[in-house]
Amino acid sequence: MVPSRNRLILGILSIISLIASIYFLSKFSVRLNPPAAFYINLAITIISGFNIAILFAWIASGAPGGIFITILSIATALLFGLRTGLPGYPALAVAFFLTSFAGYRCSRDKNKLDALYALKSEKLEEDINLLSNSADERKKSIGFLEEKLDRYSALKNVVESLSTVLSLDGVNKLIIQKVSETLGKAGRVLLFMVNMERQELMLSASSGDPKIKAKKGDFFDQWVLKHRRSLIIEDVAKDFRFPAEDVDESKGAFRSLIVAPMVSEDKIIGILRMDSPRECAYTQDDLRLLDIIAHLGAVSAENAMLYSRTKELAIKDGLTGLFTRRYFMERFHEEVKRSATKKGALSFLILDVDHFKDYNDRHGHMFGDLILKHLADMISSMMRDGDMVGRYGGEEITMLFCGMGKLDALAQSEKVRKALKAKPFILRRNTITITVSIGLSSYPEDAALEEELIRIADERLYKAKVQGRDRVCAA
Repeated sequence: MVPSRNRLILGILSIISLIASIYFLSKFSVRLNPPAAFYINLAITIISGFNIAILFAWIASGAPGGIFITILSIATALLFGLRTGLPGYPALAVAFFLTSFAGYRCSRDKNKLDALYALKSEKLEEDINLLSNSADERKKSIGFLEEKLDRYSALKNVVESLSTVLSLDGVNKLIIQKVSETLGKAGRVLLFMVNMERQELMLSASSGDPKIKAKKGDFFDQWVLKHRRSLIIEDVAKDFRFPAEDVDESKGAFRSLIVAPMVSEDKIIGILRMDSPRECAYTQDDLRLLDIIAHLGAVSAENAMLYSRTKELAIKDGLTGLFTRRYFMERFHEEVKRSATKKGALSFLILDVDHFKDYNDRHGHMFGDLILKHLADMISSMMRDGDMVGRYGGEEITMLFCGMGKLDALAQSEKVRKALKAKPFILRRNTITITVSIGLSSYPEDAALEEELIRIADERLYKAKVQGRDRVCAA
């Protein structure tokens, strides 16, 4: 394809060649008695000039310019031939015609080559566009893959972080933190744990909005709990799966959300949710990540609860829920040292169920266990913060009143004894009044060492039983 600038140059050269040929032809026609060499040179110049003009015209402008210049050249040759009467001008016109025909062939071949070139250029441009689009798509894919790689690397960090936390509160707070970091989206994160006894949700941790009205979750959370499936809503105002009145109430707080159930051992232990005041804030990929974090969080939360139960079993009696003797004595030792350092007071009590062996012999050991559990629940409910209750052994229960002298401890012991007696135990329609005997010792009135306090309280318990049971002995 000849560029338009080159075609313009060829057209100008064609006109210049034509004008120059006409000029020389006019000079030839007025020259008198010229030598032979002059005729030959001038003839070659004229023929070459007209031929160049014709060829350039065909190449530069195709048929219109080529035909025009050819006719003009032939007419000029014939006109000068007629004027001068010199022979050979008709043959010159025929030569111009043949040159024009050659120019036509060249122009036609050039047009074919131009068309082929244009077709190949279009194909090349199309290929370039396809390659460019493919490169752009690959760049986008690489960007998406890099983003996913970053997110899944963050998931590895989630696993490592969760494995180092043992408390349930710590696990819940860490889950909230990692959801925001991993998804990299703005919004409020909520974590609800399931109360297994009531089968209802309870808010355990949150970020973003401190004022949360639905402490037990809204209808979106209830839907996930009921259907055990994840949920994504791009715009609550355009989602027709939920009642309009509930949606209208939620519009002011959020417009889009993702929710995932926390499933462990085929049971839902919680709900993990993220919402935003913007529409279409989350994608399916965000929901998949939330699902993964919810699963990891469920396993960690279950492990934390198991650890808590195991730890509790190590210090709590399995039947009564009271502190074990070993743990109680460790704390007793610490409290005696603290009282000695701060010059405070404390009182130690040993409680024994009156006629407990008779209950076991008459009704069986299971009945005795029920009595112990009943007493443990009542006594625990009457303790102050900081006081301790433990199972000393068999039917004996120990109590420690921190910061309480003998007189106050005696009054509190009587209160406990009377409360236990006033609430009879009912089993199989049988009403049984339970009485207890209590031995009391106080620091520093009675002794300064825990071993002595225990011995004195034990002696006073025996004294209470000898004096007729159902009483507190403090002296």
